[in-house]
Amino acid sequence: SGLYRVTSGKKDDVLDTVEKLKALDGGGEHGPHAVRLAPDGKSLYVICGNHTKPPKDFNSSRVPKNWAEDHILPRQWDAGGHAVGILAPGGYVAKTDFDGKTWEIFTSGYRNPFDFAFNADGEMFVYDADMEWDQGMPWYRPTRVNHATSGSELGWRSGTGKWPAYYPDSLPAMVDIGPGSPVGVDFGYGAKFPAKYQKALFICDWTFGTMYAIHTEASGATYKGTKEEFLSRTPLPLTDVCINPADGAMYFTIGGRGTQSELYRVTYTGKESTEKADAKTPRTKERELLLAIEEYSQPAMGTKALDKLIKLLGHQDRVVRYTARAALEHYPAKNWQDAVFGLEETDAVIGGGIALAHQADKGIQPKLLAKLGTLDITKLDESKQLDLLRAYQLAFTRMGEPSKDDAAQVLKSLDPLFPNKSDLVNRELRALVAQGLCFVQ
Repeated sequence: SGLYRVTSGKKDDVLDTVEKLKALDGGGEHGPHAVRLAPDGKSLYVICGNHTKPPKDFNSSRVPKNWAEDHILPRQWDAGGHAVGILAPGGYVAKTDFDGKTWEIFTSGYRNPFDFAFNADGEMFVYDADMEWDQGMPWYRPTRVNHATSGSELGWRSGTGKWPAYYPDSLPAMVDIGPGSPVGVDFGYGAKFPAKYQKALFICDWTFGTMYAIHTEASGATYKGTKEEFLSRTPLPLTDVCINPADGAMYFTIGGRGTQSELYRVTYTGKESTEKADAKTPRTKERELLLAIEEYSQPAMGTKALDKLIKLLGHQDRVVRYTARAALEHYPAKNWQDAVFGLEETDAVIGGGIALAHQADKGIQPKLLAKLGTLDITKLDESKQLDLLRAYQLAFTRMGEPSKDDAAQVLKSLDPLFPNKSDLVNRELRALVAQGLCFVQ
């Protein structure tokens, strides 16, 4: 198992030389899957399922690499034994050079994504799998298309431990698809189709024999997506799809698990224009910020970057807040923790608190809990209540058992909130209070 390079010694159409560039610890249906050329043509990206460990001796990670399970209460492993013992980061996408020498984790927290693609803006989209046995359970996550931003964590954890989409230390899906088995994906660039299909992301579901067209539009720092059933048949075990710019047709394959393999071509015969469409999406201010944050994530940028990242912790856009916090965590906590303790805006205090829980010395836990306690949780809306409850959880899971007095103070601040009209708030309260009571006792 690994990344291979296959070339032609005579530089003709006979591939006769095979080189193993990098061994990857994982295999089978949850192992390494697809390779894509970077938008700038200067590197490769490799996607791996959750049974694949990160590359040995990888050089860096956009995702802060002290990843953990971060469960305030014990999770239940899958009763059937699937993925038992597999821990974060789960499935991931890594960036490497053409010789496979240097490796960087770009995004993580997936279950089993087979394929991904870059849009005309250079943004990555990953089609991730569900755990079909979980259907009907509170922790079930449907197959989903994710806008995979730099350093993003998508929250897959084994068994019952999958993070809900509202956790502020992760990012939500762009669009949920439903039950299925994700396989190949590709954008419609180069197709002689009507404009909206030229710009669509086509995704293949093996189980239900359906190909969807995902239509996207800018939404702050990310995109909104809507799904459209493009083609289907029973059976039609789709495996992969691509566009041939030479003839403007779509080609897709079917097969696998003993089924008949076939190759299909899809062409357009309607009356709408098939002239080449502009596939780029106008860049929003928030997406401009994301590109800037990628530069700030390099510690060599120094205090200038720290000042900018700290200011962005309270940004109104969730993806900007998340990315700024993740970038901040690449710097030693001693260089920014005092600035975080000086913050007052709600989102900034919560984001800064999460960063401290992840990266700071455990000895500052009392000060962190006191800082979070300056926010009156009873006066926050549901979204911010959930964020604050998660920050408290991380202060406990990452920094260890607090003193009885500190735990009692947290419980006192939460007491007026329970029971709550929000089922989600009740869910997080129950977990936090149950653990807090253990600390007090």
